[in-house]
Amino acid sequence: MWTSSPIGRGSALAVAAVALAAPAVAALPAAAAEVNVNVQVQSQITAHNLPYLDSPYVAGSTFKAGQTVSVECQAQGREAIGGTPVWYRVNHVYYPAYAFAGATDKVPCGVAQVVPLAANGYTSPSFESPAKSGVFVTNDNIKILCTAAGQAVDGSNAWFFARGYWLHSSRISQNPNGNGYSTCWGYTHPGDKAAAVLAAARNMLGKYPYSWGGGNQNGPTKGICCSPGGHDDSNVVGFDCSGLTQYAFYQGARLNIGGDSRTQYNTGYKVPLSQRKAGDLVFYSDDGSASGIYHVGIYTGNGRIIEATRAGSGPDVRERTFSSGESDVLGSVVRPVQ
Repeated sequence: MWTSSPIGRGSALAVAAVALAAPAVAALPAAAAEVNVNVQVQSQITAHNLPYLDSPYVAGSTFKAGQTVSVECQAQGREAIGGTPVWYRVNHVYYPAYAFAGATDKVPCGVAQVVPLAANGYTSPSFESPAKSGVFVTNDNIKILCTAAGQAVDGSNAWFFARGYWLHSSRISQNPNGNGYSTCWGYTHPGDKAAAVLAAARNMLGKYPYSWGGGNQNGPTKGICCSPGGHDDSNVVGFDCSGLTQYAFYQGARLNIGGDSRTQYNTGYKVPLSQRKAGDLVFYSDDGSASGIYHVGIYTGNGRIIEATRAGSGPDVRERTFSSGESDVLGSVVRPVQ
């Protein structure tokens, strides 16, 4: 079943991955400080960036059988692998504990926190991702491994990783904005407002149709009549281009950038298009001027853009490849988040 995985490759050890109904596993022992423990590797193993099988492998992290490594601490993962849900952290990345010799009694990783009320665990930092009930119970004592920017709710885009699942900051008792926690490997810290804006926009991808005049800072709305093309969207719930951008910046950064594309351009901090970065607004004009602006999108970095448009095929709220040479693109972008 796992023969193509770097986990245990070349080992005769049979590995079984079983879904774990947390918190059925016994609590990890408490400790005042992390003290590294030398442990021998008994099966070739490659690290993941977080303690669950579907998280990315970490390049150059493979240990060979027979090596002795210094384990920083242990964490509870999402699955039981080889009969245990425990993962070891070595050099700040995670290895399933089955591949190491010795008892699983190392210092628990993470920062202690309390979950005041029972909460689901989520498989990614978004309430839209698959959820698992029973992960966190009322007055639960947990160990938070790290924080990451995710779906913004109630003004916070901070999510925490514990017991192999994600928990929104509103579900814990202290430090609701992610301050004081390390950033999860491969993720962006919640303090990055541009990342929060992009997360809010991406949360709408493919969910709603284009609607002329539709959308505001709180989400999709019915549109109006009529668009320049004659479309009556008064009964269509969705977003037009500026409704989507207004929503993303308010939900991600609590900024109200205005409800139409020309206002968003005229009231924003201008940067040359050649200096664009993720979180900037990209504008299109039919005559090269601010008065001719007819479309806006959010640059996501790496030559891509999120926009709401009447797409000929595929979703109307979409992320696509972007080029500065596209027709009608203005030479300046607006940077609402500095």
